[in-house]
This record gives sequence, C-alpha cells and structure tokens, in this order.
Amino acid sequence: MVLFTSAIVVGALLLLGAALHALLAKSLYTQQSADAVLQVKQLTRPNELVEITGLDTRQVQLELQDRLTSGQSGQPSFEALVLRGVDGTETASDENYLFRHVPAKLAEAVTARNELAYVYIRSPVGPGRMLVVGAPLRIDQSDVGVQAAYFFYPLNFQEETLAKLRNFLLIVGAGLLAAVVILAAISIGRVLKPIQRARDVAEEIAAGNLAARIPQATSQDDFGKLAESFNRMTDNLAQKIGELEHVGSLQARFVSDVSHELRTPLATVRMAADYIHAARAGLPPDAQRAAVLLERELERFENLLEDLLEISRFDAGVINLEPVEVDLSGLLDEVVDALDPIAHGRKVDVALEVDRSQGQPLVAADPRRLDRVFSNLVKNAIEHTVEGSVRIWVGRRARDVVVTVADEGEGIPAEDLPHIFERFYRADVHRARTLGGTGLGLAIALENVNLHRGSIDVQSEVGQGSTFTVTLPAIDPKPEPVDGQVTEAQPEPAAVPEVAVGG
Repeated sequence: MVLFTSAIVVGALLLLGAALHALLAKSLYTQQSADAVLQVKQLTRPNELVEITGLDTRQVQLELQDRLTSGQSGQPSFEALVLRGVDGTETASDENYLFRHVPAKLAEAVTARNELAYVYIRSPVGPGRMLVVGAPLRIDQSDVGVQAAYFFYPLNFQEETLAKLRNFLLIVGAGLLAAVVILAAISIGRVLKPIQRARDVAEEIAAGNLAARIPQATSQDDFGKLAESFNRMTDNLAQKIGELEHVGSLQARFVSDVSHELRTPLATVRMAADYIHAARAGLPPDAQRAAVLLERELERFENLLEDLLEISRFDAGVINLEPVEVDLSGLLDEVVDALDPIAHGRKVDVALEVDRSQGQPLVAADPRRLDRVFSNLVKNAIEHTVEGSVRIWVGRRARDVVVTVADEGEGIPAEDLPHIFERFYRADVHRARTLGGTGLGLAIALENVNLHRGSIDVQSEVGQGSTFTVTLPAIDPKPEPVDGQVTEAQPEPAAVPEVAVGG
C-alpha cells in the first residue's frame, strides 16, 4: 500500500512537471513568434526605394537584403534572410539558409495568397528548431514584381531554457523517486519487521521452545495488539501443555508404581496357584477346572503386568540398549520353534524363508527385544489365521534388513489401520483372541523397533490377510581373524533361499 501510494505521488509529480514544461514551451514559442511577426511587419511595410529603375531582379534583391539586414530601427534578431522573386531568382544573406529550406506551405501562403505567415522547422545547420517568417515585399518603383522575403529566427534561448527545465525536472523526479523508494523501503521494513519477528517466534515455538515470546509488545497499534494476543495465546498453550505433561507424568508414575507394587502379591498368588494346579488331580472336577482357569488367567495377568512395566520404562526413558551382532534368520527360526505348539493347535503352517542373495541378514540389536517384536507379530498372525498359513521372509535390501510377516487371516479394516499401534487399541475384527492379550503388544513392538532406528508398517485388506514389514539397519559381518595367515576372499556361491517349515 505504501509503495502504491508512493508510485502515485511520483507519477503525479512527473505529470505536473510535463504540464509545466508544455506550458512554458508554449509561452516561449508564442512570445518569440509574436515578436518576430511584429518585427517582420515593421521591416516589410511599404517603402519607396530610390534609384532602382532599370535594375534587374538580382540587383533589386541585393538592395532589399542590404536594407532589411541593416535595418533603421536597430539590429534585427533574425539569423538569415532569403529573397525570392516571381521569376525564381533567389538571394540569401547566408549560404547555409536557402529557399529549399522553406516549407512549401509557407511559400504558397506568401507567394500565392500574399499574406504574412510563419512556421517552425528543424535547423538546417544544427540541432534544435528555427522559426521561419515569410512576408511579401511590394516595390512600386520597379518592374521586378513582388519579392517574397523569408526570415530565419533562431530559437536557441527557448531551446536552452526548455532543456534546462527538462534537466531540472529529471533531476527532481529522480531525486523524488529515490526518496520515495527509500521511504517506502523504510516503511515496509518497519511494517514487516514485527511480522518477521512473530514468524521467528512461531518457528521457535513449533521447535518446542514454549518460552519464546514476541518482544516489545507494548505499542498500541495493530501490531502491538497482535503481539500481545500472540503472547497471551502462547502462555495459555504452554500452560495447557504443562498441565497435560503433568497429568501424563502422574499417569505414567501411577502405572509404574502400581505395576511394581503388584509384583510382590502376584508372586505369592503365583506360588499358591502353582501348588493348587500341581495338586489338582486330587480335587473335585469343579475345583480342577477352577485351578486350570486360575493358572491361565494368572498367566494373562502376569503378561499384562510385564507389558505395563515395559511401557513405563519407555515413558521414563530408562531403556538402555546393549546391541550385539544378531543374525535375524536364526532369531526368527527360534521364534517359529517356540510358537509351533500354538500354530499346530490352530492348524496353521508357518514357513520361514531366508534370502541371502545380497548378504547375511545381520543387525546390531538387543536380541531379547527383537525376539519380543517378532514373537508378537508371528503370534498375532497365527491367532488371526484359521487352517491357513503364515509366511515369514527375511533378507537384506541395500543397507537394510527387511522382515515381512504375512498371514491369511481376516484382515484389518482400513479405518483401524492408523490406530493399531496405539496403546490398548482394540478392533473386534482383528483383535479376536484365543490365547489372551494385553492390547499393548504392537505398541511395545513399535517402541522397540524405533529404539533400533528402524521402522514398522502394515498393509492389510479385509478377507485377504495382513502383512507386517519391519526394516532395520543392516551391518556387515565381522571378519574372522586367521592366525598368522592372510587368505584371499573367495567368491561365495549363489545363495539358495532356505525354507524352514513348522506347525
């Protein structure tokens, strides 16, 4: 807006200067033409020339030229005089100015209509313009007839005056334009500076610095009020976030404290339950069923308690990784063996395929945590598959090791996919459980994979099954030292995928 207004002001000043230039030019040229016409009228008024009888046109023109150029009323202001007779004889006071320089319209007005006229032409001898005034001269004492006189008046003064005015207007216009640009830049800078400051503060807040505020929010203009509102909004936001963090901290502490406090009585209950379960053969049938149910539910409670403790460790940030070199093919083979009874009971075939074509599937990881991740994924795949198959694939891809676990279960609805890694999230379609669960398995799996700088995602279609993909950074195998010998590395034969089948 400031720049637009400044442009309008500069444009108006330039138009004013152009109008002033036009008015001054008109005034100067009008005054010059009026003076020249008056002088020509005085010089060409009817007079009697003596001793011209018997003279030809050339001689008469020379007499007229001498009289008109010498003048009896002071030095004339014209620069040159051209005389032309009816017979075409031409005489010029200056060889640089000839009859051919006279416009045809002016010559016609003087010779044909016998009237005084004037016109502006370009100077024949230099830059600029000249005023040419033409008038007929009647000579009664001679037979040469009427002579046409053309007076060439220079316009040097007018041209110089207008040139000075143009230069002045250009200098003033350039100065005004520079001043307007500078003032506009200063004004725009003053306008944009608070906005830039607000942007910087907003970026700091977005980066997590809730203590950032817009400084100098004391002015009473719109920016001052905006800064005050922004700071007040940030204060409220920081307060609400602080309250939420406090509540979250209390919740996490409560879960951790309760979980730890339950371990001691749970151990006592476990001892009693194990004793009852071991002695159930001597109990009545109802008591035997109660002993089995107690054993199963107690195991489920222990799993829930362990998951809660694991989540509380993640929330508290006390997880310490002790990575070692882990071959995922061996770890997955152990997972398949451990879950074989469950798969056999549900008539599910579990197949493990290892692809070593691009190298060994080695990672630097905590094997206990990865075992928990893949046990959870494979167990879920088995639980959601009835008389089908679960396919596990592991192999190296570039600088990563990729593991996929695909089942032929009921699949996960699209609206549930974004939430399946949330804590305690359940969807009846894909959370139907036969062996119990806590609702924390996938959340813990995600935390463990993130802890190893990996990623986990899922693709699923209802009725077609689900495929979970875990990607972890790969490592190269450590070379095995040979005592006192250095042997050349032999090319490995093409790897053949290994398939282990369980269930």
